Amino acid sequence: MSYFQKLLSGGVVLSLLLFPQAGFAADDGKKQILDEVKVVGSKESVKDIAASAAYVDVQDIRKHSYDNIDRILRKIPGVYTREEDGFGLFPNISIRGVDPGRSSKVTIMEDGILTAPAPYSAPAAYYSPTAGRMSAIEVLKGSSQVRYGPHTTGGVINYLSTPIPDSEQFYSKVVFGTYGEVRNHTYFGNTIETGSGRFGFLIENYSRRNNGFREIQATADFRNGDDTGLENTEPMLKLSFEPNTAMYQRFEFKFGYTDRDANESYLGQTDVDFRNNPFRRLPASRFDNIDTEHFRTYLRHFIELSDKTNLVTTAYGNHFFRNWQKLHDCRAPVPAANRALSKCLLDPVGSAILNGTAAGDWRLRNNNRKYYLYGIQASLTHEFSAGATEHKVNFGARYHYDQIRRFQFNETYTQGATGTIIARADSAPGSAGDRRQRTKALALNAEDQIKYGRWTVKPGARYEIVRQRFQNFQAGSEAERSRTYGVWAAGGSADYRINEATNVFFGINRGISIPSPSGSTKRGADQVNEETSIAYEVGTRYNRPDSGFSVELIGFWTDFDDMIVTDVTGAGGALDGRDINIGEVRSRGIEFKTTYDPSVRQGWSFRNPWYFTMTYTNAEFRNAVASTGISEDNIFTGAVKGNDVPNIPEIQFAVGTSIVYKKFTVNIDGQYIDSTFTTGDNATNLLDTTGGLPGIPDVRFGKTDSVFLLDASFAYKANSNVNLFLNLRNLTDEVYLASRLPHGPRAGAPFQMFGGVEISF
Repeated sequence: MSYFQKLLSGGVVLSLLLFPQAGFAADDGKKQILDEVKVVGSKESVKDIAASAAYVDVQDIRKHSYDNIDRILRKIPGVYTREEDGFGLFPNISIRGVDPGRSSKVTIMEDGILTAPAPYSAPAAYYSPTAGRMSAIEVLKGSSQVRYGPHTTGGVINYLSTPIPDSEQFYSKVVFGTYGEVRNHTYFGNTIETGSGRFGFLIENYSRRNNGFREIQATADFRNGDDTGLENTEPMLKLSFEPNTAMYQRFEFKFGYTDRDANESYLGQTDVDFRNNPFRRLPASRFDNIDTEHFRTYLRHFIELSDKTNLVTTAYGNHFFRNWQKLHDCRAPVPAANRALSKCLLDPVGSAILNGTAAGDWRLRNNNRKYYLYGIQASLTHEFSAGATEHKVNFGARYHYDQIRRFQFNETYTQGATGTIIARADSAPGSAGDRRQRTKALALNAEDQIKYGRWTVKPGARYEIVRQRFQNFQAGSEAERSRTYGVWAAGGSADYRINEATNVFFGINRGISIPSPSGSTKRGADQVNEETSIAYEVGTRYNRPDSGFSVELIGFWTDFDDMIVTDVTGAGGALDGRDINIGEVRSRGIEFKTTYDPSVRQGWSFRNPWYFTMTYTNAEFRNAVASTGISEDNIFTGAVKGNDVPNIPEIQFAVGTSIVYKKFTVNIDGQYIDSTFTTGDNATNLLDTTGGLPGIPDVRFGKTDSVFLLDASFAYKANSNVNLFLNLRNLTDEVYLASRLPHGPRAGAPFQMFGGVEISF
């Protein structure tokens, strides 16, 4: 029996042994368990949280047929994303000024469970669940995230998959669009009364494919460069059982699978080439492809021990396999100093090789990796009164194990003067990375929500014992090292309700972000510490549903210490391939959100809701970042005190309105993203001057473009079961430089049009 099977078996047996009583099932049991696995609860619940939080419901996701998480999260104040591929496959998410690199400082969950491939051992895997199949997305910031980890210097994002319906339900949405887009989301589920209890099920499939909006330049031996798209298939099964027992219980099992194949590359362009043709890809990237498989499962047990006490226990496991074959560097006759792709693009010889117009060599790396994640977690909630105060106490515990296994090799291609491949040589398997990183972590947390009159106070703390092990199997490398250490997070918030519509709140939070084993297991002066933060927030909300108006204003201030830079291609790390600490960062800002529907008071025959969200952020370095001992990939070297943190926009806002009249709905949504520096030295001259060098041209140095993106959607409800729709994305066809990472300017997606039908009954 495997370790994972033992874990699941143990969770089931423990639940059955502890809670065998027979009797009846509580009618509101399902609502209780859903409340426990959510981190926000609903849109209506946001106003009751004494901290900054957001809830994106299923209608927000579906009305524009969004599958791109970048588009969804930019509507939330305090959340920023740096896009790379234009489809949202590889988002780089930041919350309140934390480094966005590969979302490594954000705790990503699905249904209340850690879902990133290996959040402790490989936090920079920049994974994101598919947004288009979700029923909701929740975001926590500041002191509201104390219970979660291991990365809370940024925040928490919880994706909620489709729940098992209470009654028979069928849903299917079919989408067709530009660039060969074909998408389908279909599910069927029901809950059935039986003699021994209630049995529920959900069968779902989500699929998507397209040809991509970029085109690879042809060479003498390559002509089919118009396929830069993806294929994605995600089936899911959920089962539930609520036995007739004296204490309400619910068992829920989930199995989900993702098979994704995407022709994506790390290689961008030069600025000149980008302005001439922003959607061109160079011939040397024609073999770039990422192939992934993801298995995710859990078995969850909920029991209502009393009217005031409930316990949720979940055993979970994920397997993630991927191989990203991608262009790694230039070779001879390019000078050694210019072989990194971001420099090779601006080297006369290297650029010609990548463009297929000169003879030379380049290497493709097979980033073959396997990730494993297992764990069991329990959450006990108890409500009680003490004098004039009401308490809701939560105790949580989680044992978690994850690992990443790298087994990589290079392919060296030799091409002729016309770009034709004339030779290929493969290195030995494992020669370009042969290592294992493992983490075991025990996390404990406690919170108490205390209500006294108009006050609600919520203190909480979290402590983790982490054991990490690093093994390098390559000859000549440090073979093994390990380390055990403890980390803690804590926070508290206070909310004062002035009246039914208005409240003010403030909070303080100590966040943490765990380094991977490659850095945390170093000893002595080279040891990498966990990143910590002290975050303050103060805000107010005013909400009047009867007048159709609400407003929220929050100020935040976060001081980051021992900021971690992860070892990732094109963005960071140390010379020996490990994580590093680079010092202090300060982030200050304002979050603003308002909604208004004038039709509520005016009594119009149609609805006309409006919204506006805005974030102002000043994220800056509080010390200089030296270049000694740091990889040439590190984008933070050369930063001085007062410089902007790369890829954090100063201003970001979203605005939108809808008109709903009888069977017709129109939605207009706009998003503005400010330009940003893309390296810590805030250079604009494309020169890498770190390390005292006179300056080597590097396409990662410079700025992104500011842009305003406009989306529109139109829907016609043919009858109670059928909805016809048309979605227009980037309506004004803005061409903009969205990112300079990993290696050179990359364009956001151009104008796209989607249409289809949505059926539900």
